[in-house]
Amino acid sequence: MSATALQLRAALQGDFDREEQAALKRIEGAVQAALFDYAVETQTKWRQDIAQSGLRNAERLTKTIRMRKYKNQGLNPASQVFSNFPIIQRAFEQATVVRSKQGFFLPIPNPDVWPGGRVVRPSRNGAQRSNTIALAEQRFGPLRFVYRPGKASLLVAEVRGSATRPGSFRKASATALRTGNGLVTIVVFFLVKEARLPRMLRGSVIRERAARNADAAVDRLFIRYFEQPSAPLQLTGGSDD
Repeated sequence: MSATALQLRAALQGDFDREEQAALKRIEGAVQAALFDYAVETQTKWRQDIAQSGLRNAERLTKTIRMRKYKNQGLNPASQVFSNFPIIQRAFEQATVVRSKQGFFLPIPNPDVWPGGRVVRPSRNGAQRSNTIALAEQRFGPLRFVYRPGKASLLVAEVRGSATRPGSFRKASATALRTGNGLVTIVVFFLVKEARLPRMLRGSVIRERAARNADAAVDRLFIRYFEQPSAPLQLTGGSDD
């Protein structure tokens, strides 16, 4: 083989290698961008479902839906969309039945007494470790059980009402409890055997649909990214970790 032929073969071989590497990188970039884009889309839909659910602290709960991206070896990227607070997710996806840990009554705070229907747990003086009933008695005094056949039973307290803030109550003094002057009876808790949470989240539907449509959606996105002009591919979204 002549020197000219050897030089031509080397030149052709070199160009082919460069083109091959450039094409491979472009394919890898399109595959990664397609998969990660689909993961971002799934995460967004899941977070929107929580934001629109009406749950307390829904905005904060949306932040528990996380995403991780793994480039791996280029042609086999992976992505994970998950909740780092799955107990709450499952409870409101499956309409879970809640029961007392002790097997007795489940106390439901009266929203007319507890703002927002939630017992506030102050962190000072170890109150964070106190149970719900103990916290209520610290605030309102001794609770009295009222049984109601066929209805939710009650835990009530004898308290003093505020003259300046209607609907606000405070613990009665020993003298007031003895004489009964100025006392009012309030329902502190409703007692039930169990309570079924409302089905307020559709995360399971979103996850199942995302898994079912993943192949077709990623293929469609891959074609779109691969056919874009030769500018460098921009991977959308960002890993939460």
